[in-house]
Amino acid sequence: MDSNTPMGGMNAPISEPLDLNDQFDRVLHTAGDRPSTDTLPALIDPAVDFADRKLTRRREDIEEKHRRIAAFLDATGHDAVVLGRGDSVSWFTSGGDLGQDLGSEVSTVLLYINRGSRAVVTDNVQSARVFEEELAGLGFQLKERPWFEDPSRVIDELGHNKRLACDLAHSPRPWPRDGDPFRALRRPLTSLERQRLRELGRTLTLAVEATCRNFVRGETEADIAGHLAHRLIREGVVPVDMRVAGDDRLERFRQPTFKAAAIDKRVTITATGRRFGLCATVSRTVSFGPVDAKFGACHSLAAMIDASCIYFSRDGETVSEVARRSKRIFEKYGRGHEWTLDYLGFVTGYTPRESLLLPDSSLVLTHGMPLCWSPSIGAARSGDTLVVDRRGYEVVTTAQNWPQIDVAVKGFVIPRPGILER
Repeated sequence: MDSNTPMGGMNAPISEPLDLNDQFDRVLHTAGDRPSTDTLPALIDPAVDFADRKLTRRREDIEEKHRRIAAFLDATGHDAVVLGRGDSVSWFTSGGDLGQDLGSEVSTVLLYINRGSRAVVTDNVQSARVFEEELAGLGFQLKERPWFEDPSRVIDELGHNKRLACDLAHSPRPWPRDGDPFRALRRPLTSLERQRLRELGRTLTLAVEATCRNFVRGETEADIAGHLAHRLIREGVVPVDMRVAGDDRLERFRQPTFKAAAIDKRVTITATGRRFGLCATVSRTVSFGPVDAKFGACHSLAAMIDASCIYFSRDGETVSEVARRSKRIFEKYGRGHEWTLDYLGFVTGYTPRESLLLPDSSLVLTHGMPLCWSPSIGAARSGDTLVVDRRGYEVVTTAQNWPQIDVAVKGFVIPRPGILER
């Protein structure tokens, strides 16, 4: 493939070609293999009677842990504890699924616990899922903030003039902000890293797209996650994160985990894989039968915003300027509030989310910086991993054999993944 293909005044750089064997493609072979199905236990109904025995036992478990925290406060002279590590939060919530990704050290929420109460400090992206699927009826208060505001401010307000103990070594915030000097050393990616990310992106994309083609209507989100994990692990890719959202669940919870909900109409898979330490993320949507008009319009708008973010992700551009342009599209199509409901994207690399791409960020995009823009509209999402380049950009999770939407940005056509109809 030409490494310097002209594209409307910009170049879409594709560096050294992949060294692939034409006789046997192991990735395609694995992508066509459909593993056996499995399921998770049924999802708890958040409206269930809180006298339910399982829920009662879990609440009793949390009360015991709260008593231990209170004893710790008495012994050390602290006024409250802030928990933000994934293992700490899972322990205190008696098994809450609240990690940022599979095996994450950090939770998506913070817990503020004093002697008499326990509160969840989280953003508006996570709060509904946390309280409906994970913590319903367990005695937690909610302290919510917009996703683009610093959560440490809430902690400062709750802990004003109080002695706090925290399990995080840094300031209490769940999502990383840019400014870590050690993470900055990882940029730009080296030539070897770019080739590895390119190969990872292709493998990840093939696995996700094959999973979309091969699962059976009526299987659960957990079944689909199992199929995908099987394909990835066989290729040496660690499934770091898998978000499988069936039907309209993505509209209710913008960052869902996979559950036992059965798929009826459609599903969106957002998966992150790691190989050689590097991470890539991709999103794809499949529909059983024709796509309904409302969802199709949402998906097209998400693709348009995604294409705009990709186009303006240039060497020397600021994140705030890219976000400003994307927000204008939200507003133009009467969706001005939607950007406040979900994260716009992340810098990626050796962790899935090296730093959050905030709308007021002064971070300057530079050559060799890997990004993942992932805007959502309603129940629809569009997302791929790209690398900023002086000649333009490189999408490393380009659709392999998938319907596409051609989006024109400043006269430049950027293909975005469409919806596969089965």
